[in-house]
Amino acid sequence: MRREQCKVRLLGKIALAGVGLLALLGSQAGAHPKALAPQRPNFLIIVADDLGYSDVGSFGSEIRTPNLDRLAQSGVRLANFHTYAACSPTRAALLTGASPHNAGFGTMAGDWTPQTEGKRGYEAILTYRVATIADILGRAGYRTMLSGKWDMGGVSDPAYRPAARGFQQHFALIQGAGSHFDNKGVFPDIPTVSYVENGKDILPPADFYSSRTFTDKMIGYLGQGDQNKPFFAMLNFTAPHWPLQAPDQDIARQRGRYTKGYEAIHATRLDRQRRMGLVSRSQAAAPFDTDWPSWQDLPPNLRQLEARRMEIYAAMVSNMDQQIGRIIASLKAKGQLDNTVIIFMSDNGADGGNPLDFGGADWYRWAEKERDMRFDQMGRPGSHVWYGPQWAHVSNTPFRLGKGFATEGGTRVPFIVAGPGIAGRNALSGAFTQVLDIVPTVLDYAGIPSPNGQFEGRPIERLEGTSLKPLLANPTMPALHSADAFFGWELWARRAGRQGDWKIVWQNPPWGPKERWTLYNVAKDPAEQHDLSASHPDVARTMIARWDEWARQQGVVPIPYFPSDWSNVRTHFDWRPAGATSKAPHKKNR
Repeated sequence: MRREQCKVRLLGKIALAGVGLLALLGSQAGAHPKALAPQRPNFLIIVADDLGYSDVGSFGSEIRTPNLDRLAQSGVRLANFHTYAACSPTRAALLTGASPHNAGFGTMAGDWTPQTEGKRGYEAILTYRVATIADILGRAGYRTMLSGKWDMGGVSDPAYRPAARGFQQHFALIQGAGSHFDNKGVFPDIPTVSYVENGKDILPPADFYSSRTFTDKMIGYLGQGDQNKPFFAMLNFTAPHWPLQAPDQDIARQRGRYTKGYEAIHATRLDRQRRMGLVSRSQAAAPFDTDWPSWQDLPPNLRQLEARRMEIYAAMVSNMDQQIGRIIASLKAKGQLDNTVIIFMSDNGADGGNPLDFGGADWYRWAEKERDMRFDQMGRPGSHVWYGPQWAHVSNTPFRLGKGFATEGGTRVPFIVAGPGIAGRNALSGAFTQVLDIVPTVLDYAGIPSPNGQFEGRPIERLEGTSLKPLLANPTMPALHSADAFFGWELWARRAGRQGDWKIVWQNPPWGPKERWTLYNVAKDPAEQHDLSASHPDVARTMIARWDEWARQQGVVPIPYFPSDWSNVRTHFDWRPAGATSKAPHKKNR
C-alpha cells in the first residue's frame, strides 16, 4: 500500500496455563445466577489487522492459537467469508452494513485521483449517510464500547471519531497504523499517531503494547456501567499489521520455527487445511510468484533475515491469541460468557506490501535515521520491519495474492463465531458469506429492526447484507444468499464480481491481463488459476454486465488502474542484515 493510504489506517495477567477454553465456554449455572436470564445477547466483535486466511490453527496454521481454536471448537467456522481488499473499506462495511462506496470509502485517504477527488463515495471518512451499529444498539439500550484501531476518519475533526459515531466508551488509535510499543508513526510526515479515550486526546501508557493495552481497556470497560444492560464491544487489534513488533518472550517462543522456509510451511498448512476440510483434495493451491526467489535461492544471510521476520509475525499472532483468552476469561468471571456472541475475523488478506515501495529512498533514509533497523533489534520498540510477499503468500494459503487485490487471497479471511444460538461444536460452513452480513446478523440476534433507510430523522443507506442467523443455526445449509444474488468489489480500479460459483476479476498488469476480465469457477478453483472466459464467453458477458450495473448503483467512478510500482513489493530484499552485499535477488523489477 502507498504512504498516503496508511496515514488514516495508520488488569493484570490471567494465567492461561492448564485452563481449557471449552471449560470457559461451559455453563455458568450456580456460579452466577443473576446472569442466567438476560433479556438480549451481548456482542463481542474481534478484528485482526492484515491476518491471512491460514494464520490461526483452526484454519491450518502452525502458529499456536489455542484460544481461537477452542472458540472454533465451540462454534462455527465460516470457510468462505469475504471482506474487501483493504482495512478502511472493510471496517466501514462492518460498522454500518453499507458498502464502502455508500459509506464513504470507495478509496483510502490520500489515494484520490483526478476522477475521484471530491466525489460522493470517495470521501475516505465514515460519512453521515450511514449509521453505525453502535449508534443503533446504543439507542436500543446497549452499552457500546470500542478499543483499538479506528481508521474511519477524525484525525482533525472530532465529528468522525468514535464518540460521535455511537461508542460510549472507547480507547482508539485514530490512524490506521503505528508503532505497537508507543505513539510513533510509520512515515516521515506522520512522526506520531493519535490516541483518544472517551473523547479526549491522550498518550498511550508507558508500558503500552498494542494488543495487551487494547485488551486491558476493553476488560475495564466491560466492568463499568450498568451491568444489567447488554453490551456491544469491538476489540480492534492492530496486530499483525507492520511494523512487526512483539514482546521478547513471545518472539523467543518462535525461534527456529521458520528455518525450513516458505515452501515447506506453505505445504504443511495446505495439508492441514485439506485434513480439516477447508480445502478439498482436488483443489490446487495458488503457486508462489516466480518473480520472487524461492527459499533455496536465498543466500544464508537472507534466509536468516526472512526467518526472523516470520518469527516476529507469528509472535504477534500468538500474543493476540493470548489477549483473546484473557477477555474470554474475564467474561466468564463476570458471568457474561454464556450470553455473548463472539465473532473473530480479519479485515482483509495478509499484506505482501512493503513501505519501501511507496516511500522509496526518502522513506528508507528517514527509517534508518529515526527508527531502529538493526537485525538484532528486529521486533523490539523502535524496530520497523515487514515480512514481504513470500510469507504473505504462506499466510494466504491456498489463495492467490493478498491485501489490496480483489482475488480470494485479498478478500477471503478466517471467520469464527460462537455463543448463544450458534450451532454445535466445531461446525464448518462453506457457504459464501460477506462482511455486509454482520450488521443484519447482530440486529437479528438482538431483536432490533433494521433502520430501513432512516435514523434519527435523517436518511441513511439501507443495509445491504443478509443475516447469518439461519446459517449459524444450521451450518449444513448449502447457501445463505439466493442463487441470483450478485456481489461486487472495486478498489483502486481493481474489480471483482461474484454470483454463485462464478467470479470475474479485473486486475492491472502484471497481476492480470491488460484491460480484460478473467472468469473463474471458485467452487472448483478457489486459487483462481484457470481463466474460463474463453470457454464460457456467455457467462463472462453476463457477469460483466451485472458488475457494470452494480457499479452504476454504487456510484463507482471509473479510473485508470494505479501504476504497479506501489501496489506490490519491488524492494523487499534490498534491506539486508549486516554483512550482506548481494543486490535484491528477484528476477524481474516490476
